[in-house]
Amino acid sequence: MEDSDIKIFQGKSAKKNTDDSIALIEEMNAQRVNGNTQRAYDLGNYLADRFLNTEELRASLEEEVGPLNYSEKVIFQIKILVFFTAEYCINRLLPNTLTKSTAINTIYDKIVKNAGDFYEEFNDGVEYSFYYLAVKKDDVLTEVGNTFAMLCRKTSDENFAILGKDIFVAVVNEVDKIIRSYEFVR
Repeated sequence: MEDSDIKIFQGKSAKKNTDDSIALIEEMNAQRVNGNTQRAYDLGNYLADRFLNTEELRASLEEEVGPLNYSEKVIFQIKILVFFTAEYCINRLLPNTLTKSTAINTIYDKIVKNAGDFYEEFNDGVEYSFYYLAVKKDDVLTEVGNTFAMLCRKTSDENFAILGKDIFVAVVNEVDKIIRSYEFVR
């Protein structure tokens, strides 16, 4: 058998990959032209700045949930819940995968740049996995609250479950308003 006798079959896969690539490029261009890419970038920067400022975050949350006089470990868990909740809202409210990815990546790029120690500590953790499981349950608020209490090692303290639920609700309300103010094109 000679090389010329061997036929290389190019199935629909190569054509589909090319079509998918072209569609992605077209979608990226459309999102850039309509301003959504810039909106997503600006949103990510704003949310990162807003939630990385621990004192500002504490002050605004205290208006909603009461005093946050807790240990650094609990404050760390609060910040993780806040960033998870922001990502949760982005995934629910932004118009497409490109804008969602842009906003979320911008948040984490800013965290890495401005709060590397925080990023390293929570990036190695399992907290997000537990919260993702919680938001897939029927009673999201109760599950998020219970998850927060568990991560704070306070599963038997109902006040921690309530605190986690209240933080989640407060951040969802705030981030929903912020996202809507950016007026993403649908």
